[in-house]
Amino acid sequence: MTTNQQWILQRRPEGRVKRSDFELRETPLPPLGPGECLIRILYLAMDPATRGWMSPGGGYIEPLPLGGPVMGVTVGKVVESRNPQIQPGLTVAGVGPWAKYMVAGPEQISPVRTGVVGVLAPMDTSTGHELPMYLHAMGTSGGTSWYGLLDVAQMKPGDNVLVSGAAGSVGSLATQFAKLKGAGKVVGIAGGAAKCQEATRDYGCDACIDYRATANMSAAIAREFPQGIDVYFDNVGGEILEAALDNLAKRARVAICGMISKYNDSAPSPGPKNLWNLLVHTARIEGFLVSDWFGTPTSEAAYRQISEWIKSGKLNARLDIREAFDRVPETFDELFSGGNHGRLIVKVS
Repeated sequence: MTTNQQWILQRRPEGRVKRSDFELRETPLPPLGPGECLIRILYLAMDPATRGWMSPGGGYIEPLPLGGPVMGVTVGKVVESRNPQIQPGLTVAGVGPWAKYMVAGPEQISPVRTGVVGVLAPMDTSTGHELPMYLHAMGTSGGTSWYGLLDVAQMKPGDNVLVSGAAGSVGSLATQFAKLKGAGKVVGIAGGAAKCQEATRDYGCDACIDYRATANMSAAIAREFPQGIDVYFDNVGGEILEAALDNLAKRARVAICGMISKYNDSAPSPGPKNLWNLLVHTARIEGFLVSDWFGTPTSEAAYRQISEWIKSGKLNARLDIREAFDRVPETFDELFSGGNHGRLIVKVS
């Protein structure tokens, strides 16, 4: 363990990411200083939010610096430690580098998950799931789906629910949580016949709208929800968000999780033209970050429930694991082409 490999952000991507935007750089590992520990990165989660972090604006964090490592949600294991509070063998998770190793100082190990870039937290693996599951239903995807659907949108039994990105890592869990919590009708939105089939066959949707084959999304949503939508869980933004806002029921709730349709845009796109509908239907729209929810009593109870659903077979938490550290940029881009099937994760071997 004398050298490290890490993916360095060389230039701000324009449109979809290209391999030339990055450099796979090999560097020597420095000796550990007092209070530091060496973490071997085991798995990298491919998250659409990372695309925003690469942009000049950074999204909801400071933009990743050029010449520095790309960051994403990771799982790793402490292999060496000069921190008396951290023992070798400890499994940690959080926002870390696209790299094979990470040197962490005492301020970079937190007792609870934070969502802060470069800060990892010890994982409770006593639930017995395989490690990649802690990057999916037992990690950020599961927390995002639960928090957005049940806390932010306050879904209640009988609500009619629409979920965009319904075959993605977050959307596929949100649709299933809605069903398991007693929603009335759950409709997904996905791109392509195969993705829509996944949403209905594997993820509990009563129907799925293929946005690639639909000329009028507003009319298609209206056919599924003639009485309107009570809850819209939005992963994509853009025209689909606008179409959903055309079809709100009285006191509807819209939870904004992400806007993947806009992450590769070179210039800001216009917002929805129909925000008046929020007033007409006395509805509300709210964005959220799962980092605000980590470590709360609600989150601890939620993960216990999610774990039980996985073990009982009630929850389909599909993983798409690739041994492709030397092809991380190409693998990451599959999030935007629809090439993944389940939570897209790179195993660092």
